[in-house]
Amino acid sequence: RCVNTAQVIRFPVERTQAKRLVPLKELRDLFGYSERWWRHRISEGLPHRAWGGQHRFDPDEVRDWLDKRYSADAS
Repeated sequence: RCVNTAQVIRFPVERTQAKRLVPLKELRDLFGYSERWWRHRISEGLPHRAWGGQHRFDPDEVRDWLDKRYSADAS
C-alpha cells in the first residue's frame, strides 16, 4: 500500500500577490516633488527596496509613511 505523505502548504493571500513596486521617476509623477526631495526622504528612512542598483517603492507604503511623518507637522 502506497501512502501519499506530501503536504500542501498554502500561503496567506497577501504573500501570493506581489505588490507593484515603482521606480523613483514614477513616484515623482504620483506624488510630485523633485528627485532631490525624494532622495532626502530616503535618507530619513522612507521605505524602499534596492533592486538592481535602483530604488523601488510601494506607493501604499510611501503614502502611509508620509502621512505618519507629516501629519503632526500639519496640525
